[in-house]
Amino acid sequence: MSLAESTASPLHRSCWTDQGNHDWTGTGPGGETLGFCGSRSGLFDGQRNSMRLSNTLSAYRRGLRHSRLFAETGYDRLAKRIGYAAEHQTGDPDFDARVYLGTDDPGLADILRAQPALRAAVIALLDAGAKTIAIDKSGVQATMTSGLRPDDPEGEHDLVAAGDAISAVASLWPERPAPGPTAGAVFQSIGLGWAALVLAAVPIAAWKSETVAARQIETYAQIDWLGLGVWLGVAFVPFLLAGLRRPAAHRTLLTLGLVALVLTPFSKDLLQLRANRWLTRSEADVPAVLTELRYDHDDPNPTDYEATVTVADRPSDWVLTKQEGDLARQGSLCVAGVVATGLRDLRYVKRVRTWECPGQGPLEEPYVPEP
Repeated sequence: MSLAESTASPLHRSCWTDQGNHDWTGTGPGGETLGFCGSRSGLFDGQRNSMRLSNTLSAYRRGLRHSRLFAETGYDRLAKRIGYAAEHQTGDPDFDARVYLGTDDPGLADILRAQPALRAAVIALLDAGAKTIAIDKSGVQATMTSGLRPDDPEGEHDLVAAGDAISAVASLWPERPAPGPTAGAVFQSIGLGWAALVLAAVPIAAWKSETVAARQIETYAQIDWLGLGVWLGVAFVPFLLAGLRRPAAHRTLLTLGLVALVLTPFSKDLLQLRANRWLTRSEADVPAVLTELRYDHDDPNPTDYEATVTVADRPSDWVLTKQEGDLARQGSLCVAGVVATGLRDLRYVKRVRTWECPGQGPLEEPYVPEP
């Protein structure tokens, strides 16, 4: 059935107007203000549009009881079966089998139990392609399947039917305020923040890690399974405990797991380079050679010096003070590397130690910067 035919049919009363660029506005059967924002690339459509990764259907009505519902999946059923997730039930077998209540609010299940029409409206919205239904301060928002493309002749679903369903949900949804967050919800939020912080340590550790890597004498060539296990345990265990027997923690856990999977190939900088320095076990002086001195040769009294010092066959760059640089130019600077042994016996050059030792002679081939 086409959009025009659906609009004219007495069974479908919501009316929609195409605003272009995959945007539609509409009016529900009861006068509800509706909106549809279709997914778009924002890059390849030839116009200056922002990117949208999903289709969102909205019915605007303020003052509704906040909640979040999902189309129940096998993952939800598995989380309940093993005892990790706990969901409030309405007592309607068909509704409970298709809709997952991702809320701590036990009163919502009682409201749905007492209103068959509201349960039917939610099911109708799922039938129209909704995957997630969020009720917040602005109204009802449904994340729809990618097949709902009213501007595409091959669109899977009927926008008018979806508009009727979301209008019914918005008109029947209770206005009473939901109870405030429980202690469990607060602990879960803290656990989520901690997990995000530990996962974010991977890209943070990779930031400007070239200098750190140059001073690392030894690393593991193979996958560091122990380090990965410790990293994931530190990240996830607090959230796992805080989310136990809660309705939607398993869904957040899945998202965190996917993020960790993406970050794992880049974890070497954190697990071997940075962690090795945080867990230093011992230090020892090792002979070193100043192999290159860099400064502005056109300045008769340079103040900025950089040097390449080779420690244990590992060249690395260091900044010298003006006094150290002047002594190096005269061939009167001796250097030694302070090699630290860190996590699992991986060695790295922690710093260089310098002292005056006249009679060394200048470097055989002084470095001259290119013009």
